[in-house]
Amino acid sequence: MNPLQTRLTADMKTAMKAGEKQRLGVIRLMIAALKDAQMQGASDEMSEAAEQEILRKEVKKRRDAIEQARQVGREEIAVQEEAEIVVIEGYLPQLLQGDELLAKVREVAADVGYSGPSDTGRFMKEWMARHKGLAEGRDVQAALKQLQDPS
Repeated sequence: MNPLQTRLTADMKTAMKAGEKQRLGVIRLMIAALKDAQMQGASDEMSEAAEQEILRKEVKKRRDAIEQARQVGREEIAVQEEAEIVVIEGYLPQLLQGDELLAKVREVAADVGYSGPSDTGRFMKEWMARHKGLAEGRDVQAALKQLQDPS
């Protein structure tokens, strides 16, 4: 068992003992998602990057659910999904934001010779090669737009 699954199992036991039903449910879902991905893969061991990608997909699913819930006026579902995101993000490394993200975007843009929207594909390809998983795609796009349009 790899470190993340070991940590999740230990946290699951702690949540059970503490009676934290919502946290327990989210942890069980994360364990199930990781086990499902392992079954679909060829090996029993998964890289840390692969595990993080699976958890990021779980966060993305919940963000989509929040958006849909708010569109139909189901705020209680949106609040529950937001709470689940907080739990999942506790197992992910901190994402780049603000000035730190802008500096990395500026660096990659300079390296690929970014001159406008027509170069976005090249930029994103290079960004993913260097910094995949360090920031949300929408945040990277916003920082890139800010470079073009500093107003």
